[in-house]
Amino acid sequence: MGATSGQHGIAVAALVLLSALAAPVAAAPDRGAIQAAIRGLEADHDRAVAASRILRAGGRPAAEAIRDAWPSLSVLARKRSIEPLTGLAVAHEAAVQALVAAARSDDEQLQNAGLAALQRAAPGGREGLAALLMDPRVGDRASLLLARTDPSFALGALLKAIASDDGSDRAALRQALAVAAERGGDTGAALDAWLRSNPQADAVASAALGLSTLDAERIQVARLIEQAIPDARGFATQWRLVQSAGPAGQSERIDAWLGAERSEPQEWMLRDAAVEALAMRGHREQARSSLGDPYPRVRARTATVLAGDAATMVARAELARRDAWPMVRAAAVTSLRREGQAAPVVVAAVDDSMSLVRAAAIEALASAPHEEGWERIHRRLRDSNEWPNVTAAAIDYAAAHCRTDAVDALLRVVLRAAPSNARTEDLNNAAHAIEALRILGTPESQAAVEQLRRTQDVPPTLKMALQRPLSEDGGCGQAGR
Repeated sequence: MGATSGQHGIAVAALVLLSALAAPVAAAPDRGAIQAAIRGLEADHDRAVAASRILRAGGRPAAEAIRDAWPSLSVLARKRSIEPLTGLAVAHEAAVQALVAAARSDDEQLQNAGLAALQRAAPGGREGLAALLMDPRVGDRASLLLARTDPSFALGALLKAIASDDGSDRAALRQALAVAAERGGDTGAALDAWLRSNPQADAVASAALGLSTLDAERIQVARLIEQAIPDARGFATQWRLVQSAGPAGQSERIDAWLGAERSEPQEWMLRDAAVEALAMRGHREQARSSLGDPYPRVRARTATVLAGDAATMVARAELARRDAWPMVRAAAVTSLRREGQAAPVVVAAVDDSMSLVRAAAIEALASAPHEEGWERIHRRLRDSNEWPNVTAAAIDYAAAHCRTDAVDALLRVVLRAAPSNARTEDLNNAAHAIEALRILGTPESQAAVEQLRRTQDVPPTLKMALQRPLSEDGGCGQAGR
């Protein structure tokens, strides 16, 4: 049977390909050889390897031919073209364009290969990575690759991307901006050029947030915040500016703006963040009036940042006693832990109606140098109906203050884990109580611990507590723990 026209075409292509292979190495393949090599990418392995070699030597004509043929190539041929394209992309834009198309592929392997090739094909590949920044499928990965490959170039490209539509909402762009800055990019020069283009306040705020994680960029962050403040509109922009302001460099303008943000915005999250930022910047006295904020989370935050502030001790004690919200009372109690004059307020909170506050009060007293409140705490430890978080805090207090009179109560906590249907919280507190018994080290507690070690079928959580080494400074002076 005679050869078909299709077979004849394959034979011609093979002859062209073989003749190209036989040509001197220094001779660049002509257009016919390049087209045959592109078709050879679809062939068996050996012919595909030969085709790749020809294309690699084909320069700009080969790069343009692969780019133009890309839509008609199979996935296999596209994958095989990555190797020659990587070399061609160093100097030829058409190869970069083909690799960008590969990075946008729905095939994960081809996508990964395209991104990796662009990263290797410096300097041409960086333009390809920059072109991918706003692609929703691969832009996040491309941004980090670009930042790591060429930090100086990446800064400008990333700032431009952040200023484009929806770019300010892209966390990955902010992360990549920080990576590029940390790896030695000239942040000041990049920002100079970018700010001359008058980017919107939302983009400036996003860039400030990205750089705010770097101590070395504190001055630049302050500069960005000052630039954005006059035009800051909308929650997202203001939120990013407030979040960036805490670690930003010194600026009276930022301090004054935060003072207003502490009280003016309707959104409690902005007021809350402004209080924290003021404290970070060493101006917590500006937050004092926020103890009376209408939103409980802001009052709680303010009490926390004002811990140790003598001027507000009475106000915080009042919150600890009377605020309607448990989270506020707990935060206020915790803020008073180092202020001896407020000890009666903290002790009284051990009997608060809410477990969150009781636990906070006991935790505060556990770290105090005195043993005030033990009688109340001991009652909580003995109460089998107490909430687990309060029991855990009471166990810590007994161990911290070496309360040898707590042994019986601690043993009762251990026994709560005896039933086969014991709750996870009871098992955890039982393990916690075992550690406290070992720390106390009294003859009674040692005997109980040894008995537990000899007991069969002890739950694994308790076995770990019996075997776990105690810290050298974690005991109460007795031997044989």
